[in-house]
Amino acid sequence: MNPVPMYDFPREYAINRESYLALFDTVCRTGQFSDGQFSHAFERDFAAYTGAPFAASVSNGTGALVLSLRALGIGPGDEVIVPSATFTATPGAVLMCGAKPVFADIEPDTWQISVADAEKRINKKTKAVIGVHLYGGMFDVEAMRRLCDAHGLPFIEDTAQAVGSEWKGRKAGTFGKTGCFSFYPTKNLGAFGEAGCVISGDESLIARINALKAHDSRDGSFRELGYNMRMDGLQGAVLSFKLKQLDAFTERKNAIASLYRESVKGSGRLVCQYAPPHVRHSYHLFVLKTDDRERFIAAMTEKGIGTGVQYRTPCHRQKVFTDAVGETSLPVTEELMENCVSVPTYPYLTDEEVAFVAEQLKRYAR
Repeated sequence: MNPVPMYDFPREYAINRESYLALFDTVCRTGQFSDGQFSHAFERDFAAYTGAPFAASVSNGTGALVLSLRALGIGPGDEVIVPSATFTATPGAVLMCGAKPVFADIEPDTWQISVADAEKRINKKTKAVIGVHLYGGMFDVEAMRRLCDAHGLPFIEDTAQAVGSEWKGRKAGTFGKTGCFSFYPTKNLGAFGEAGCVISGDESLIARINALKAHDSRDGSFRELGYNMRMDGLQGAVLSFKLKQLDAFTERKNAIASLYRESVKGSGRLVCQYAPPHVRHSYHLFVLKTDDRERFIAAMTEKGIGTGVQYRTPCHRQKVFTDAVGETSLPVTEELMENCVSVPTYPYLTDEEVAFVAEQLKRYAR
């Protein structure tokens, strides 16, 4: 068996080469390189796919979060509750707006933000909550909405890892004030570089995000400091093309995950992320908790199977955040981050490769 890496972009390119070259040629011939017809077409396509009334294409997932916070008026003196079990961009966006991230713990089975723990951290300075749909699962959006409504707080869905995920048939990103997406190449809907999007049911909020992403340029005047966070035309064209394949790829990833889950079922050595029956997991990553991560990684590496760790150090223990907000104790998050590891699930894996990975997981689990 040849090595099975976590991702294989050359394989994807080889399969879609002619289509990708045609897209590149179309964009170049029209000259719509930045925030033009292709980015706008993707906005329409993505809004239709998610069921959101409005969408704003942006430069990346971090920008989606920063622009959402700015559009909601979050700034110095404000606090925003966030999980620590996430990429640094989530709390980092809060710091970039001059506000303070307040870290909440996660649930021990779903590994998603604990709504109960978030509630304990609400005070007079709290102005918003950001929930992260970690690894392609979903946090309890219904409980989060009830909590935030009770306190008059908007909540933002960090949906960077969960494009295509669903809660009771409704797409992730459509429950909060905004849904913030990343289309980094490793995501289930991946661009040829950096790209992101914000969706919302609030037209005025999307209008403000569209202004802020282009230096707050409205009718040739600049009222406040904005950003250069527009989407490239090529990314818009590529993403519209890939969006047509997304549901099929999500089904493929679910099929792979089901086989992996069956391979480790009943094992105390390898534990899977729990997804409630009403959640359609999109499996951006297939993540396991293991009793000895380094031993597991060595065992998979010996067989040529790629692995990843998301993330070795939780955000609340990263220097940039301890310097800004001090120390926090989050035992469930810390236990997950010390033991989590992912294995390949990208949709272009062959059946033979999937069976091989599943067999190695089964052997290790024994």
